[in-house]
Amino acid sequence: MRKLTVFLFSLLFLFTGCSNGDWEVTVKTTPFYKEGVAAPFAVQIKENGKLAKQLKVHATFEMSNMDHGKIEVDLHEKGNGIYEENVQLPMEGDWEALLVIKKGSDKVEKLLKMHVKKEEAVAKVGKEKITMDDVRFYQALSKIEIAIQKERAQTTYKGAALNEQLAYWDRREQYANRLNQAVSHLVELQAMALLAEEKGHGVTKQEIAKTISALRSQYARYETAQQIIHVYGEKKFWEDYSRYSKLRLLANDVYNDLAGAVKKANPTVSDSEIRYLAQKQYEELLLSQIDSLHVELYLPNRLS
Repeated sequence: MRKLTVFLFSLLFLFTGCSNGDWEVTVKTTPFYKEGVAAPFAVQIKENGKLAKQLKVHATFEMSNMDHGKIEVDLHEKGNGIYEENVQLPMEGDWEALLVIKKGSDKVEKLLKMHVKKEEAVAKVGKEKITMDDVRFYQALSKIEIAIQKERAQTTYKGAALNEQLAYWDRREQYANRLNQAVSHLVELQAMALLAEEKGHGVTKQEIAKTISALRSQYARYETAQQIIHVYGEKKFWEDYSRYSKLRLLANDVYNDLAGAVKKANPTVSDSEIRYLAQKQYEELLLSQIDSLHVELYLPNRLS
């Protein structure tokens, strides 16, 4: 395979069978490397300058300068001459993809060379990345909030009622630690923050500083919260919270807009009813916003 691919690369492509067409192959999506994740690979194929249809396309991936074996996938037609499939590569670096393109009894082979980069994100919302650092921070924040609830429960309940409360918060903690749950929350938050900015909202440094000051005062009253922050790294925790709080404040602006509109349209209803209606509209708007954005998830095939 190595001698063959070198030979093919020097020729750029060769034809086998009886094809006389002029073939052009362009990489539209270069796969990335992320452990446990299959990344999209897409090419556009033209025959005699026209988008090619109803082809069978097989790709064999091999590293250019290292032997990590072969990875083979069949590409599937997506329209507009695009053929695509996900491929899980074992590392970043320089890769070659040998495409075998079949049209009826004709066959053409095309060698593509590409540089595969490591992807740090676990998700993208538009151009905004969500990284594992973002996930770990959100999980730490959730752990703090749950620890505070446990402390409160211990001062409020006794006996069986206390055990029931602690068991409930234990279940909530297990849920918060799930990677897919954390990523979903961060995707939703980022999506609504983008919507807020589209509507002209913004967050000042003073607003973020005020939020941090209030939270510091709250957490100072709970020993477990201080312990979690200490393990996480106090400086890093508050730096990460600064970025997170910006998203939260922007998302809250969207909710407040909805609540204000609901109150104006229903001046006689109770505050609880306004909150209910505003929350319902917020959830509907969130779904619409997610649908309008290009959201990509890069989660491992097996979630821990």
